[in-house]
Amino acid sequence: MARTLNRMPGKGPFANIARNTGWLLGSKGLGAVLSLFYLAITTRTLGPEGFGVFSLVIAVAQFIARVITFDSWQAVVKYGQAPLRDNRADMLGLLIGSTLTIDAISAAAGLGVAALLAFGLGPVLGWQHDIAWLGFGYAAVVLLALRSTAVGVLRLLDRFAAAALAESMMPVVRMIGAVAAWWLMPTPLGFLMAWATSEIVVSSTYWILAYRHGRHHVARVRPVSPAQAQRHFPGIVPFLMASNINLSLVTVINSLPIFILGMFVGAAEAGYYRLAAQLGNAMTTFSQLMSRAIFSETTRSHVREGGTADRHAQLRQLLRKISAFTIFSASVIVLALFILGKWLLVTMSGPAYLPAYTLLLLLGGAAAIEMAGVSFDPLLMTIDRQRLTVMVRIVEVVILAVALAILLPSMGAVGTATSVLIATLAGFLLRAAAVRYHLR
Repeated sequence: MARTLNRMPGKGPFANIARNTGWLLGSKGLGAVLSLFYLAITTRTLGPEGFGVFSLVIAVAQFIARVITFDSWQAVVKYGQAPLRDNRADMLGLLIGSTLTIDAISAAAGLGVAALLAFGLGPVLGWQHDIAWLGFGYAAVVLLALRSTAVGVLRLLDRFAAAALAESMMPVVRMIGAVAAWWLMPTPLGFLMAWATSEIVVSSTYWILAYRHGRHHVARVRPVSPAQAQRHFPGIVPFLMASNINLSLVTVINSLPIFILGMFVGAAEAGYYRLAAQLGNAMTTFSQLMSRAIFSETTRSHVREGGTADRHAQLRQLLRKISAFTIFSASVIVLALFILGKWLLVTMSGPAYLPAYTLLLLLGGAAAIEMAGVSFDPLLMTIDRQRLTVMVRIVEVVILAVALAILLPSMGAVGTATSVLIATLAGFLLRAAAVRYHLR
């Protein structure tokens, strides 16, 4: 018989979110520190031009992976709550088989898209044939390192400490790999091999831990077609499609600017933009971690509590606590970027990357706005308003495209970063209005 999952008594949803975010933040805190070192090694070794090529390869691979694949961990968390509560190990086995099958199908499709983009878009980005092969090879590793379902198993079981351990493998392996590449192969290929190795190690660690913690709760896992998954878990396919579209639109917002810079401005400008974006996001990684903890906790509470009115009252109370904390944190981060950003860029990567400072302020501001609204998407998905999150993202992409068309020709990379800031602010306001309306 499956074991009953033990939860800490006397802890409310916000306390659980804080605890789980703390576990994730512990691994990401290590990652943030190490990332400063391995980014310094990479940027100084490759220079602006080489780092720009490296960044474009990474961006293409991440774009393909995020557009083609699904955030299946969300389906595991959402549809696994009731079977876990009822000790239905057979249904959990079916659920995990369903999401893993969908992951495998999407990865296979992604390989075809990767080939088309690497060898079709590559020449437009100025890639030589060998660089196009690098792009395809790295994208293949990212696509085949399936781990979203394993992530979902750990979050469903409230094993955020184990997930933090798995995530900590990424920066550790990249740090070791960056040193090895600097010493043995100081080229984009050497650093891409290090990054690819980190993907494989993290995926392997997630699956080992998911098996260790889930084997008493999950029965035999076997392939399940999407049609069968829909029969056993009504709504799971539309849920995954909406989640995928939302993630794809977020990816377009994050990746489109660097592609455009690479095509129309040059690899060096793309490198400046990539560095600024990574530093800005590194300082607001907390928002991404909290979003994962929020979705797991709100979904659990939504299943556990009876009565729609009661559930919405609890969600409103949770929203107020989270918003107060994240808005304050975002303000502190923006101030820190303004004061320390230039020193950080010069110290880490050298004076050659000083043009990225203005970009860092703009993109850091956009990341801080995302942080302030970190609870909006998880709450909307919890109450089955996935389509609304997609609609808001579509509007955000349209605003980004219009702003890019106006600002990029005259302002270059600064205009690109300004466009991202404008689109992010618009999306924040729209999601805030949607949450306020549906949680009345």
